[in-house]
Amino acid sequence: MSAIGEALRTKLLSYAAVSTLIGQRMYPDALVQNATLPAVVYYVTSTDREDHLQGMSKLAEARFTVECYALTRTTASAISRAIRDTGIDIFRGVVSSHTFCGIKFDGDQYMQEPPTDGNQEHRYIVSFDMLVHYQEP
Repeated sequence: MSAIGEALRTKLLSYAAVSTLIGQRMYPDALVQNATLPAVVYYVTSTDREDHLQGMSKLAEARFTVECYALTRTTASAISRAIRDTGIDIFRGVVSSHTFCGIKFDGDQYMQEPPTDGNQEHRYIVSFDMLVHYQEP
């Protein structure tokens, strides 16, 4: 996973409202096999870097997809709401050598996955995008 992804994970897990719901179960790219739920998956879907007359700058915008997994829709929605309510969208500061310049939330999608391993438990997913503006170290 990208360094900005690890910085975002570190910052999100520093908020008690998020870590109370998911503990440390926030994974890059995909759920680990037999993951305990609730959990969150995050991944970068695109990165745009700014350039100027002297070439590429260190300013960038990464689009993250964040997926909140749970055994109930209520819990998946609560995780999504907890992330949004942290105030991370107005956070400006340095995490793991990356300077966060602003975050914008974009879109929501609600999904349900039927069981695939013989049990009767469905997985509920709330997915949204975050546009993370940052300066690379």
